[in-house]
Formats: sequence, C-alpha cells, structure tokens
Amino acid sequence: MADTVLNTTVFDGAKKLITHYNVVGDGTGNTTKIVDVSTLATSTLNGKACTRVKLIKVDFNVSVTAPVDGIRLAWDATTDVVFQTLAGEMSFDYSAFGGLRNTNAAGVTGDVNLTLPAHTSGDTATVVCTWLKQYD
Repeated sequence: MADTVLNTTVFDGAKKLITHYNVVGDGTGNTTKIVDVSTLATSTLNGKACTRVKLIKVDFNVSVTAPVDGIRLAWDATTDVVFQTLAGEMSFDYSAFGGLRNTNAAGVTGDVNLTLPAHTSGDTATVVCTWLKQYD
C-alpha cells in the first residue's frame, strides 16, 4: 500500500501561490513535488514564466510517531537543499523579511520538494504554504 497523498494548488495568482499538502502514511515514506514552476501561471504583467518561489508562510500539523520523521521542505537541485523541517503544529511567517529564498544550488530547477521520510503507518501531516512567485 502506498501513502495517501493529496497535493493541491489552492491559488496561483500573478504574485502569490498557495499550496496544500496532506498525507496519511503507510510507513514507507515519500517525496512529493509540491511546487512545479513549469506548471504555474505566467505573469499577467509581462507574460514571463515563474522560475522560482520564496516561502512567505507555512502552517502545518505534522503528527509522526518519531520526531526525527518530521516533514522536510527542499529546494530541488542536483542535490536537494533542505531549508525547513516541520514537526508538531505551528506556523512560521517569513514575510517581515521577504521570505526564504532558493539557494540556487547546482542544478537548481526552481521546484520545491516535500519529503516525509520512513515513518510509522498512520502518521499524518497537513502543510499549507504561501509562496511569492519570482520571474527572473
């Protein structure tokens, strides 16, 4: 049996993107691309394609048996760059300084991956992210 995953784009505007991710784990773990910049709406101002996003806010409820199994958000690259680990229930708001920026590591794609490592069957997580779209 595979993890039960719901990955939804709630809003895709000219500047803002909101994503919603929910999983009920089967104990095997998974990685899901929660932002695929190639599928996002283009700029309404100049028609450019979105190339990257900045994390402005994240709200989450991660209920895992072992805290080491928390959710990991990573910038997609040749070697993914983990930029946020989520465990428990809380919110982080990075809007005061413009959001968390992609590190532009080697092989950067602009996409964002969410990983739930090996975990106990029945572990659950809900993650809602607000992103600022960038058009480089």
